[in-house]
Amino acid sequence: MKTHTLETVRLTLNQPHLDDIPRLVEIMKNPVYNKNTTNIPFPYTKENGAFWVNLALDGLVQGDKYIFAIRLKGSPSIIGGIGLGIDKTNNKAEMGYWLDEHYWNKGMGSEAAKALVAFGFDTLQLHKIVATHFTYNKASGRIMQKIGMQQEEVLKAQVLKNGTYLDLVVYAIVKE
Repeated sequence: MKTHTLETVRLTLNQPHLDDIPRLVEIMKNPVYNKNTTNIPFPYTKENGAFWVNLALDGLVQGDKYIFAIRLKGSPSIIGGIGLGIDKTNNKAEMGYWLDEHYWNKGMGSEAAKALVAFGFDTLQLHKIVATHFTYNKASGRIMQKIGMQQEEVLKAQVLKNGTYLDLVVYAIVKE
């Protein structure tokens, strides 16, 4: 099985592994990750971490998910996660990401997302990549804008989260 490693100026994106789980659990103690995503549980457990690591491995085997750990270049410690869920029928993918709050507002989310979009277009030969954010998470939308995505729509009451219906802002980029 071939794994992929993406390099940027400051980051290495590679396969998550079981050694990442203690750090994952530590990062995810902050409920902001659950609040800002559709699929990160709170509280976050070792079992959730193992599920994510195995999801990344299974996705790679099946070719329907490409999930990467985000690490500072030269460091083995995970500082985030980013991935593409592939829709093979329509040759497109949905991108999702999270980053340890200690690395917010430093351009690292944009750096990782830009590398992933390039991987999606150049290596996977995708035609379109979409991403979404809750309306209150404007920082995530700024990442999408910085990497060239355009807002397509706002899906009203798209997600029921903790008893509240939330709107999702949809961004996309199409391969030129």
